[in-house]
Amino acid sequence: MKNLVFASLLLAGCASMAKVEPGTVAIGDALVVRSDGHWNRVEPPQAEADASEVWTAEGVTLDMLLFYVGVADGETLGTAQNQPVFRAGMLPHEIVELYEALVAQDGSAFRLERLAPTPFGGTQGFLFEHRTTLRNGLVLRGRAYGSVVEGRLYLLSFTAPDSHFYAKHLPSVDALAASAKITRRETAASASP
Repeated sequence: MKNLVFASLLLAGCASMAKVEPGTVAIGDALVVRSDGHWNRVEPPQAEADASEVWTAEGVTLDMLLFYVGVADGETLGTAQNQPVFRAGMLPHEIVELYEALVAQDGSAFRLERLAPTPFGGTQGFLFEHRTTLRNGLVLRGRAYGSVVEGRLYLLSFTAPDSHFYAKHLPSVDALAASAKITRRETAASASP
């Protein structure tokens, strides 16, 4: 799963971590969140990253916060071959299926536990909670917040082992999601050639 990819990058020296200072933090050029200083930014080579940004509190083998910012129609969430693509008209349950395809590509078992509307990024969005059982039996819990704005997907996804780290960091994740603001919205005129 993604945890193993990022862990191997860190061990190989191909990635580094930097403290995310408290305050307003720009994620790409289209999302802003308010950090509580609880997180570290993982900086793998861009070609290796599945997400716009990766954050962790304890280390990528213990928790991971992924930001997908401005995913356009026809793009995928992951870099693996044969990933389904995002479509601008997708409904929240279809986005969950897109996410499931990403996390279950290595044979992990994904189970949706809840899908509900909620504000995200200054718009009406959605959240979903899930459990993913890795092939080695480890159970990860996850919560994701998302919104589709002007045909682009914005998604914040947190996963951690069910045993301890999920509950420990969930309040900080919820605060980040509540603070999120989508800052750049393409107009129909600028999106057309």
